[in-house]
Amino acid sequence: MTIGIQADRAVLPSILLCLAVLLLTVAPSSGSTHVDRRSHELIRRECRAIIDTEDVTLFANGTVRLIAKHEEDRTVQLTELTPDEVQAFLRRVREVDLSEEDPVGLHLQGDWVEQCELYLDVAEGEEPTRYRFGRFDSLSLPLSRVNRVADDLLAVVKERAPTTGLPYGYVPEPGDILERVDGVLFEVIGLTGDKKGIELIGVEQPLTIYILNEAIGQHFKALVERREFP
Repeated sequence: MTIGIQADRAVLPSILLCLAVLLLTVAPSSGSTHVDRRSHELIRRECRAIIDTEDVTLFANGTVRLIAKHEEDRTVQLTELTPDEVQAFLRRVREVDLSEEDPVGLHLQGDWVEQCELYLDVAEGEEPTRYRFGRFDSLSLPLSRVNRVADDLLAVVKERAPTTGLPYGYVPEPGDILERVDGVLFEVIGLTGDKKGIELIGVEQPLTIYILNEAIGQHFKALVERREFP
C-alpha cells in the first residue's frame, strides 16, 4: 500500500504539469478576437433621405455590397474585388490625412436632404472613424477624396453586379446561401475532397448536392446571404 502511495506521489507532478499545459493551450487569449472577414466592414457609406437609402460597403473579404431602397422597394447587388483591388482602395484612403476633419461636420438640414455617414476601418490597430455630412455639402479636399473612393466602389458594384445570376467573380465560401434556378435555397458547406466541386445542403429541405466549381453559375441564380459558418 505504501508503494502505491509513493508511486502516485511521484506521478502527481507530471499530471499537474500536463494539466497546466493543457489549460494554457485551450485558454483564449484576452488580446485576440476572431473577426469574420465576410462581415468586417472596411469602408461604408450610407446616405438616407425620407424615402431613399443608398448603402455601399466594402468588406474585408473583397465583397462590395450595394443596398438601395426607394419607398417599399429594396434591392441588393453584390460583386467581388480581387485582393489587389481591395488594397488599392484601402491605399487611396490611407494616403489621405483626415486628422483635422470634424467627424460630425456641418451640413444642410431638412427632411428631404440626404444625410450621409462615412465609416472607415482601414488603419490596423486604430479605432474606426465616422464622418457625417449632407449629400450636397461642400466637403473639404481630404474628405472629398475619401468620399470619391465610396463613389468608385458604388460604380464598380453597379457595373459588375449582374441583374440576374451570381456576382461577378463569385467564389463560394462556407455559409453562403445560394438560390438555385428553381428557387430552392442551399447553403455552401465547402469544397469536395478533390477541390473540384462544391458541397451544398438544402436550407429548407434535407438534401445534399455536389456541383462542379465551373458549373455553379449554371445551377444557381443569386447569392442571397453570407452567413458566418459554424
